[in-house]
Amino acid sequence: MKIKEFKPYFTTDFSDEIIARVYQEERTGVSELSLRAVHAQSYSRERIEIDGWEYNKHSQAEKLATINSFDLIKDGYDLVVWISPKSDIYEEGRLNIMLSNDGGETLDPWGVPLLLDEDESMDLAKRLMKEGGVSMDPIYDEEALRRQPLGFRLKKDENWLEKVRELMPEMDEVWVEIGKGGVDKKMKEIVGLVKKAKEKAHGNNILFEMEMRQMGYRLNIAGGHGGSWLSALADRGIFSFRINKMGDEFYTRPIERNGKRVCPVCGEEIGEGKGSCPKCGVKLK
Repeated sequence: MKIKEFKPYFTTDFSDEIIARVYQEERTGVSELSLRAVHAQSYSRERIEIDGWEYNKHSQAEKLATINSFDLIKDGYDLVVWISPKSDIYEEGRLNIMLSNDGGETLDPWGVPLLLDEDESMDLAKRLMKEGGVSMDPIYDEEALRRQPLGFRLKKDENWLEKVRELMPEMDEVWVEIGKGGVDKKMKEIVGLVKKAKEKAHGNNILFEMEMRQMGYRLNIAGGHGGSWLSALADRGIFSFRINKMGDEFYTRPIERNGKRVCPVCGEEIGEGKGSCPKCGVKLK
């Protein structure tokens, strides 16, 4: 199933915190997993029926996984581990840790990139089940795995970080960073950069991403929650271009396509003598 419509990770009217979390979760160009761990927004059970679940072919599986996470916590499992494997539309997998402090009405989620292929994701799930992980229904392939989080009971006074370090020691750098508060601290630092980029972009999503790129933050082409504004332009065959910066302004050169003068960033037709693209706002020289 192909996405009917481009669904962006964000627009610039989203809160600074939401955008900062996107730049943690979907950041590319860094090798340390701890730089891409994210403490996501809390998620209430009532949102399940409010949120749209038609964004890609995995959306219904992810809706069911969310329901199952709530049900596992309600059944007394203090820690829920949800593996969302890599697929033909997800460039990488995702490991989600779900906690709750109110009896299962609200999830407190953490997310980490899962740099495993589909078979390796299944192997991880089998290992976790041997360590006591329980699912609501059987897990027989990677798509069943996408629907079925695994619940764990914690011992009295056992910290969830101690448990995940025991279950997945290969990701120790991530658990250590979370434990010392580094993930939340990094999010606050990115919020500051988001504010700066917003001030310069003036509501233009494409220019906003360009500003963030200049500060070293690039996004994956597509992930579990949407896609990059710049990367979406690849579908139009307009993705190879050079962006320069002079002072506080980005600029590039128009290109000829099918006999027309167009913006290389967004593909908009540009009239002769125009100094900027009327659609994306990039300056043209």
